[in-house]
Amino acid sequence: MKKYLLICVTYHSDEALHAFVESVRHAAERVNGLLQVDIEIADNGKENLGYLGGALPLYNAKAQGYDYVSISNVDLTLAPDFFEQLLKVDITDVAWLAPDIYTEKINRHENPYMLARPTKRDFLIWKIIYSCTWIYRLYHALYVLKSRRQQVYPACTAYAGHGSFMLLTKTFVAHYPELHYPTFMYGEEIWLAELTRAARLKVAYTPTLRITNIGNINTGSMKQAQKSRWSKESLRAIYKQFFE
Repeated sequence: MKKYLLICVTYHSDEALHAFVESVRHAAERVNGLLQVDIEIADNGKENLGYLGGALPLYNAKAQGYDYVSISNVDLTLAPDFFEQLLKVDITDVAWLAPDIYTEKINRHENPYMLARPTKRDFLIWKIIYSCTWIYRLYHALYVLKSRRQQVYPACTAYAGHGSFMLLTKTFVAHYPELHYPTFMYGEEIWLAELTRAARLKVAYTPTLRITNIGNINTGSMKQAQKSRWSKESLRAIYKQFFE
């Protein structure tokens, strides 16, 4: 029997957590006897360690021995056939499976999150965006507008998947049995993509794995200025580690 470890991070979001776990359990019932699904909860309501700051201690302690390990938010719902479809996926040389994550309120499919590796120019643009609140608001408005004309992609190899649900394989865990994120929050997608790239493995966008995203329950109440500071700190650390 294959084994799946699901690490979910919650921050004062008990109702969403309950709904998410119920969707996981419902999907797991359909593969009973074929896949063991274990759930671990990183509760940042007790002490807010950030997204990966909350998840990675559980990853470091428990990920060994699992065929799949996911790190996720809780403002999500798994499709009933999620695990059935997962067992059909070839994960040879794959570190990261990026599901089809659909955010209904902006009519957007979040994956593939990034098809190509960012450039130094991209980092410069992001630095400008996160340095000015009105520029960020304009950027976000354009992002939502662009979602209405978004191209829907077939299965493909990508640079990075969306951070709300990151599904890692045992091959990734074998390369990185212990992980420590350098900052508090944001930029996790690029960081994991660079680890995958360094290991010469693949990120596979897999649209047969379907997830519905409610969106922003953990971070929706945070002030934009704080989000921008965290984003800049993370991008600075990632740039220094992988792009200098």
